[in-house]
Amino acid sequence: MYDGGDFFGANIKQHTSFTCQHVYIAMKWLFSLFTFLVIAIFANGQASDTSIRQAPATWEKMQLAPRVAFGIQKAFYLEAGAVLQRYIYDPRHGFAATAIYSCAEWTPGKGSEKSITGVKLGAETVYNGGTMGIEIKYLTNSDQDDFVITPKLGFGLGLVTLFYGYNISTNKYPFDRIRKNQFSVAINTNLFFYSSKYEKKR
Repeated sequence: MYDGGDFFGANIKQHTSFTCQHVYIAMKWLFSLFTFLVIAIFANGQASDTSIRQAPATWEKMQLAPRVAFGIQKAFYLEAGAVLQRYIYDPRHGFAATAIYSCAEWTPGKGSEKSITGVKLGAETVYNGGTMGIEIKYLTNSDQDDFVITPKLGFGLGLVTLFYGYNISTNKYPFDRIRKNQFSVAINTNLFFYSSKYEKKR
């Protein structure tokens, strides 16, 4: 006999699961966006305060400082390492920065899925906020590994940058928690350490 109650109950359960999944994804993106906006507002406030007192700093030699970044490439990930950065300001043309970095990357596991760790080498260039970059990384979870190439585009203030990257796997995307699209927030701390040293007093 046809049981209409079972049919509608199954559909309601499926629809509820579908809705909850999308709400969870939306919450993750909203959290990431909120975090970026808070950091960007803080960084902009620091830059505005600096510009009132003196001209922006310039250093043409590569300077070493810590770098941290976090983001989503299906699952949340975190990276930390060091960056060499050159930062130049010109009153006629604005600011430009070049950075070369090396970091360790970590994607936490979930359930039966193991955490994924790796190392990466990357480079970025910034011109008046517009940013482009590329990174190459080796990832492993002790069972599988992958070399990934990620070209990136973004917008930033030199200190904080919001990126979109496209992960190109050389091993057919072996990790379910790392897919093609990458959204990230990167913080190069060179301005914290060197802006006061190289600033030009008005």
